[in-house]
Amino acid sequence: MGKTKDLQQQIAGKARQAIGEIIGDQDLHDDGKAQAQRGRQEQDEQDKPSELNPLKKLKQLT
Repeated sequence: MGKTKDLQQQIAGKARQAIGEIIGDQDLHDDGKAQAQRGRQEQDEQDKPSELNPLKKLKQLT
């Protein structure tokens, strides 16, 4: 996914988590937490330099 989609997934997950907490729905809370975590993991994977090009981050900084 793209960075925007990952961020959307994180925000939607946090919203579901908060709504689940407010209304007392533990399943909704847990689903939202998992969704937010997936968005963070996918974003982290995109930010890591690939094994084939370990200098990718260096190129972005210069």
